Amino acid sequence: MGVAENISIFNCLIGLLITSFILICLYLRKIYSYWKDRGIPYEKPIPIIGNLGFIMRRSVWDFCYEIRNRHPRDYFGIFLAWTPVLMVQSPELAKRILSKDFEYFPDRYLYSGFADPLGSLNLFTVKNPLWKKLRYELSPMFTSLKLKSVTELMNENATELVKKIKRDYIDDNKVVNLKELFSMYTSDTVAYSVFGIRVSILNDKPSPLWNITSHMVKWTFWRGFEFSLIFLVPFMATLLRLQFFSAAATEYIKNLFWNVVKERNITKSSKEKDLLNLLIKLKEKLKDSVEPGSPLVDDIILAQAAVFILGSVETSSTTLSYILHELSYHPEVQQKLYNEISEAVKLKEKDVLEYDDLLELKYLTACIYETLRKYASVAYLDRLCINDYKLDDNFTIKKGTPVFINVLAIHYNEKYYPEPEKWLPERFLNKSDSINTDFTFLPFGEGPRFCIGKRYGMMQIRASLAQLLLKYKVEPAVPYNVKTDPHAVIMSPKDGLSVKFVPR
Repeated sequence: MGVAENISIFNCLIGLLITSFILICLYLRKIYSYWKDRGIPYEKPIPIIGNLGFIMRRSVWDFCYEIRNRHPRDYFGIFLAWTPVLMVQSPELAKRILSKDFEYFPDRYLYSGFADPLGSLNLFTVKNPLWKKLRYELSPMFTSLKLKSVTELMNENATELVKKIKRDYIDDNKVVNLKELFSMYTSDTVAYSVFGIRVSILNDKPSPLWNITSHMVKWTFWRGFEFSLIFLVPFMATLLRLQFFSAAATEYIKNLFWNVVKERNITKSSKEKDLLNLLIKLKEKLKDSVEPGSPLVDDIILAQAAVFILGSVETSSTTLSYILHELSYHPEVQQKLYNEISEAVKLKEKDVLEYDDLLELKYLTACIYETLRKYASVAYLDRLCINDYKLDDNFTIKKGTPVFINVLAIHYNEKYYPEPEKWLPERFLNKSDSINTDFTFLPFGEGPRFCIGKRYGMMQIRASLAQLLLKYKVEPAVPYNVKTDPHAVIMSPKDGLSVKFVPR
């Protein structure tokens, strides 16, 4: 091959590269003109990554908190990589999307693909029509009767929590990492209420479940990056075969689950108080109703157990941490809450308050709700539009468009919550669980896809606080304003938070 031919090939390659570059630029220009062409205000994107420049530098929570100030309007556009996403910040529009017109927005946007059965088949992520069937079958697991039984288990672990605080953080004068401490409590509670496992990490005994949950609550760089793609760029997560649960965690949960099932089949035991027994019954129902070609029933069952573990441990431990943090800086609220709990104990003549007793603690509930308002675990609620939807006279959401509801824009709106930066439990006093008819309170989502474990999580928090605050005062140990973990896709304090426990 001569020199002239080599030069010709080289020139062709250069020309091809230049042409490809120009075409890519034109394509991106067209994509990033999406909101402008429709007359919708939008956050200016960066080529290729769109508005994802914050990833791994700031948390998703911080992004949603900050963007509401730059766009104080009912809705506007953003770009997740090169996908146009509508960001909604109005309770009225949230109500339409989450509830009133749910048939247009039945699925979540996040997805990890069928290479990740535990991540893609759980109730939180699964698509219709399987979601509808699972929701129907799983709802009975969270009835008042079932929760009453589970509350007994929660109270036992709350008692162990109180003992551990005395043993490790008072007698031994250790610095407490609240996120880790409450993750132990929630891990023990899940192990007991899901699997019937009584071995307690709070008792400093090896816990089968803690081996997994201790890693779940730590937001490393890689875990944060993996979850960011699953939540925000799902097509990339599917392409890269990323997973909600690592291969090791998946195998561990699988072995733990089926070993317990095998043991119960051998011993013929049936523990109605834990959720595993209910999942076993669900498996038998699904065998007869799941269509040929659908995901394996075993994968579906395991996925529900896995997401219940992750959801219960991560969100409840974070909420408990922030409640104690706020109480340490609000001694007057802490005293009022202590008075409510101690008076209930005297009135009921019980050492430990039971399910119905805990529900009667209105100020405790108000403290939890206000913490969930200020520190909502999930900063946004994602939905996917499956048919063209007329939002107003000026704009129609096209089929396939992701829609994000900015929870923080609503929770921090002075119109609904005066002085939103302040932690004021009185906002929620004398309000029942129907407080959210106006869709201004969205820590659990709303509509048909609201968090099915809401009452479980609330009771888990109530049970621990009722015992803990009866025995200890809490005092500040870290500055009031705490940074969020930049690697986290859900609300998480950077260093776990800390308080000083003082015996009463």
